[in-house]
Amino acid sequence: MPRGGRRYNEAVNRWWRGAATFLLALVCWTTSLAAQARADEQFAVGPNPVVDVQLGTGNVTVQTWDRPDVQIGGDGSIQAQHLDPNAVDPYITRQMPEFSHTVQTAYGEVSLPPEPFVLPQLQGTQHDEIQARGNGNTVIDVPRGTALVMAHVDRGRVTLNDYRGVFLAQAHNGGIFLNRVSGTGYVESLKGRIVANDSNFDRLRARSATSNMIFNNCTSHQIEATSRYGSIVYNNGSFEPGLARFDSEHGNVALGVRGGAQIGAHSESGRVMSNFSNGTQVHGNDNTTQAQVQGGGPIVTATSRDGSVYLYNGSLNAHPQFQAELRGNRANGAFLRAPVMHAPAAANRFVPQYAPPRQYAPEPPRQYAPGRYPPGQYQPAPPRQYQPPRQQREAHPERREQRHNNPNQPPN
Repeated sequence: MPRGGRRYNEAVNRWWRGAATFLLALVCWTTSLAAQARADEQFAVGPNPVVDVQLGTGNVTVQTWDRPDVQIGGDGSIQAQHLDPNAVDPYITRQMPEFSHTVQTAYGEVSLPPEPFVLPQLQGTQHDEIQARGNGNTVIDVPRGTALVMAHVDRGRVTLNDYRGVFLAQAHNGGIFLNRVSGTGYVESLKGRIVANDSNFDRLRARSATSNMIFNNCTSHQIEATSRYGSIVYNNGSFEPGLARFDSEHGNVALGVRGGAQIGAHSESGRVMSNFSNGTQVHGNDNTTQAQVQGGGPIVTATSRDGSVYLYNGSLNAHPQFQAELRGNRANGAFLRAPVMHAPAAANRFVPQYAPPRQYAPEPPRQYAPGRYPPGQYQPAPPRQYQPPRQQREAHPERREQRHNNPNQPPN
């Protein structure tokens, strides 16, 4: 080969080796940046923090741990910030405003009216807050003493695991799942299931537009569950002294009780059917029925306008006839085939790598600049008092005429 050709080949080889080295370094650097962008973010908080997460798309899972930190991990883009109690506590109100919602469904437009929700007294005296905004699957670990969790997802799922406290959860196009949850809460899903497993509610308000609701092995002091086009199943549940109401406009209601209860059931165009094997006294007809379960107890009402109402003791698995009837209804078959919702499998969910416990040295309180609070979450500041027009401020209107004639006269 001529010498010029050898020189050309050597130059080309050197260029390719340099380019390959540069590309390898670029890939490693890009991977490092991506890993840094997805790394967990951890905030030291007080014993009773407030957590507020809002996602456009993605699933959010909130779970508890025994650390004085809130840790946020995920596979998307999340922006988080920490607010001092001085910027949080003055704006916490006992009544959270809820707005009306309208969703387009196969039945046409379905609307839910506005409905405020009164909060109980939050645990603790000072509450700092962690706010998280963004998109993508997100896992949030919170201290066990967390006072309030607020989660809102437009497209995705909200899951609370082993949480005890006050909670507000909303999903527009996705489900809400409560696993071993205790306390007081408000949950709303427009187009997704609401599922609660092994939970104990002091007070729960649950409502949906087209979604089914399933409560498995739950205990309720006060519960109100309503759905427009979905069905409601309270399966193998018990009631403490209080009130319980289950109402579906176009779906069915199935109520399986363990323990005592005083049940009143009604259906306008459907039927009320009962199947008790524990000596329960049942009175009424096909549309209205009263049942004294184990001698009576808390008052429970179950109603449906166009669907049927099923009353039984214990679990639905012990009543195959009711199971068959509900499975025969296409609106109910889906949730009866899979009544328990577990956490996503490890292969399909983001599993954060927890950092080792940190040793926190005492430090002076941090000063945070006041910022604008997100609308609709807390009670806004009181309106400013504007001064009335000048003519209303004057104690003697007749002097205005005198000043008009004599402009040099100062106002009194």
